[in-house]
Order: sequence, then C-alpha cells, then structure tokens
Amino acid sequence: MSSTTRSISRALTLGAAATLVFTLTACGQDTPTPTGATASSSSSTTAETTQGAGAVVLDDGWVKATDDAMAGMEPMTAAFGTLRNTTDHEVTITGGSSPAAGMVELHETVKTDTGAMQMQPKAGGIVIPAGGTHLLEPGSDHLMLMKLTGTLETGTTTTLTLSTSDGDVTLTVPVRAFTGAQESYAPSPTHS
Repeated sequence: MSSTTRSISRALTLGAAATLVFTLTACGQDTPTPTGATASSSSSTTAETTQGAGAVVLDDGWVKATDDAMAGMEPMTAAFGTLRNTTDHEVTITGGSSPAAGMVELHETVKTDTGAMQMQPKAGGIVIPAGGTHLLEPGSDHLMLMKLTGTLETGTTTTLTLSTSDGDVTLTVPVRAFTGAQESYAPSPTHS
C-alpha cells in the first residue's frame, strides 16, 4: 500500500471514528441548568481541582455544551481533557459522579467485529502511571455524563467528582461548545 493510500485510509478511519462516537448534544426539551452547572465569566478551558485527594488533575478539561439539544434522545454529554497523576504511584480512576448527571461512566471507543467504532464502558477503569497522563478526547476515552439534570450551557462550569484508588477528587470544569461530530447516539438498553 502506498504512503498516500495509507494516509488517506488513516484520515478516513480517524474521521469515521470521531463521527461515530461523539454525539453528545442533549435532548431537545427546555430544561433548567443542572444543579452542578454555574455561570462563569471566565473563558478558561483548564479544569481546577477544587477539593479531594488531589492525586489527579484535569488539564485543559471541558464538557461539551448541550445548548442545542437532540429531540427524543437521552440527555447526555461528555468530558474531555488530559488527566494527570500528581503522585509517585499509579492511580486508577474507577468511576465518577456529578450533580449535573444521574450517571457518569468511563467510556472507551473500540472497533467491533464488523469494523464499526462503538462506545462502551471502560472495564477496569483508567490507569494513570506515576507522574503520567491519560488523554480524554472525542473518538477515544472520555467521561460520559448521562441522564442530565438539565442543559449545560456554554460559558458555565460544572462539577465532576472522580472516584480514584487514592480517594475522590472533585473538579470544576468549564462547559464549551463543540461543533464536531453531529451524528445521533442510540444508547444501549442498559443506559435507558
């Protein structure tokens, strides 16, 4: 296979993965701002550790806004950024919670037997080596916020609590618009 063909194939694969994975525009109903979302005058995209063990921070973190919602779909969105382990030992993120969502899951994107890309809960959690990082991005690993309690509006912030092997870490994360990947998402029956 020529390098041009490989480059085109890789670009198409990456584009398809991002398109198939990232839905994340909540329901098309008028809902109040979730309990965990607050107005923010800052345009910063760096999450701040606000309390907790401090073993993990989220650099350049953000949650996708749900200003433009999808009618008839379960309200959901996702959080992205770079998880950074500030300790000298391995830390595992095992779950999460947020007042903005009824459920927070660690998700990964995998290729199915048919070659399609699919989101699924990440078994075993996210392991971050001592002093290391783990990237959360559309089309890859991310924190999925499901059963939202309301709309997450651009310019606000929301709170996420990560459950880790070193204890809970609470983060304040900015909400921002993301126009990429506009496909729909049909959650599995276990997420209804």
